[in-house]
Amino acid sequence: MIIGLAAVAALAGLPATSAAATVSAGQAVSAVSAAAQLPNCSGTRVLRFPFYTREMLKAAYIHVFYDSRTSTACAYLNSTNATWGTNKHMTITLKHCARRSDRYGQCIGQLQSTTVRGWYPGRSDTARLRVGRGCLMATARIWWGKNYGLTSTRSTVCVGNTAGA
Repeated sequence: MIIGLAAVAALAGLPATSAAATVSAGQAVSAVSAAAQLPNCSGTRVLRFPFYTREMLKAAYIHVFYDSRTSTACAYLNSTNATWGTNKHMTITLKHCARRSDRYGQCIGQLQSTTVRGWYPGRSDTARLRVGRGCLMATARIWWGKNYGLTSTRSTVCVGNTAGA
């Protein structure tokens, strides 16, 4: 049972050591239920980008996935071990750009975007876009207490037959 819970914790992005510390049958069911509610992106992870607060605390990672079968991109924030369990206001925006970003990291020819935000102790909800062709970029913001951070990935991931890609 402990090994199964540790596997669920690893899939959920939780530290396995804390998940396996004290386990009862009820806790195992709760962990499985919690893992089923975590963001789920199909396809291939095309970007994993560290997120630092202005205090230089690595607070989370931005994950961006692309599923070529369904032409769907998705992104979410996943807290690091240092901030896991701390309730944070997280915002993740996934942008569909016509071309790769410029040298300043701006989305060139933004076609569409989607944003999710809320208070999360671990992973944020998932932002999803249908993207047949073009480039992907994600921006994120996290704050709690005196900690704050804002970052953008560059749109270096392009899909389909994109001019300027």
